[in-house]
Amino acid sequence: MSERTSRGRRLSARGLTILIVAACVVAYAVVVGLYAVNNQTTRTDGCDIEPDPGQALLTIAPQSMDAARDRLAVTIDVASFGPAGSGSIADEDLTLLLVGTDGPRTYSYEAGAIASPISADVLTSGSIEAWPFDVHTADIAVALVRGDVTADAETIPVLMCGTVHVPGWVFGSSPIDEADEGVAAFTVETRRSAATVAFGIVLVGLMIVLPVLGITVAITVLRGRRKVEATLTSWMAAMLFAIVPLRTYLPGSPPIGSWVDYTIVLWVVAGLVASLIIYVIAWLRWAPPGGAPAP
Repeated sequence: MSERTSRGRRLSARGLTILIVAACVVAYAVVVGLYAVNNQTTRTDGCDIEPDPGQALLTIAPQSMDAARDRLAVTIDVASFGPAGSGSIADEDLTLLLVGTDGPRTYSYEAGAIASPISADVLTSGSIEAWPFDVHTADIAVALVRGDVTADAETIPVLMCGTVHVPGWVFGSSPIDEADEGVAAFTVETRRSAATVAFGIVLVGLMIVLPVLGITVAITVLRGRRKVEATLTSWMAAMLFAIVPLRTYLPGSPPIGSWVDYTIVLWVVAGLVASLIIYVIAWLRWAPPGGAPAP
């Protein structure tokens, strides 16, 4: 009976090992595959569309996303002034009006000058506390007018196009139908890429494994199935302090107080502390007193 039990335990341990290795391989393949797909789909070669006669062509390219401040850094460039210029050189004084940005709203172009790219921070609305499933949206309106911005200023119809490659983020846009004639208005939606979400989930899963291991060891020793090793308390304490770098390594740096802290990190820390307490109880129960040798 004991030989059969020992063989069953060996088979069980072998099956568990195979299962753990398979799970690690699958997780690795999923994260790397999602990163490769995201890296491919977010790269574009630029705007290759032709504006209609009488339209100006502007390009917008997101540069970075600051979810904590709800700011999307973009670069806007004039590819063609349309009827008011020759390519990116204006034939008359023009003013570019931006709505939805944090900072200057108007940019002037003098006749005969080459248009320079504009860097702007777009105001977004979202909740980073919902990391990694947070979504941030922004409404942007762009208008190109002759001369200065006045109530009766003449607008030049604007056509917008964009290129996107911001690591860790994916973008989507939709036009705003209620926009005035000659104004390019659209809503931009920003969310974390599937690779970033998978990265975060794997790290959270690794954090969950730590208290499971600690509690397993502590309960096994408390039941007397394994010998008390005082040095294991250092191992458990080290796992407790490992939570801090793992928490700060989460992609996107979710602020303290995000849902992941309330649902995962807090209970991981509590589980590790509980395992340390259980192990100390086991040490008090089974360790030989004073300098007496262990039986």
